[in-house]
Amino acid sequence: MPSKSTLNVSLTPELTALIAAKIHTGHYRSASEVVRAALRLLDEQDRREQRNDHPLKQTTGGQDAG
Repeated sequence: MPSKSTLNVSLTPELTALIAAKIHTGHYRSASEVVRAALRLLDEQDRREQRNDHPLKQTTGGQDAG
């Protein structure tokens, strides 16, 4: 198992409530588990964007839509 480190972060009340709601579902046992899962998804999304096959990325004329 990789070594663990502690990191303190400041969250908005909305994000704190979201973490609490995720724990309440029983799918996660702690805020750390929720944050680790979220970071894994963020990393996965970033990797998809780097490969230019992100499903939400649309381009027109070589520029991002929006």
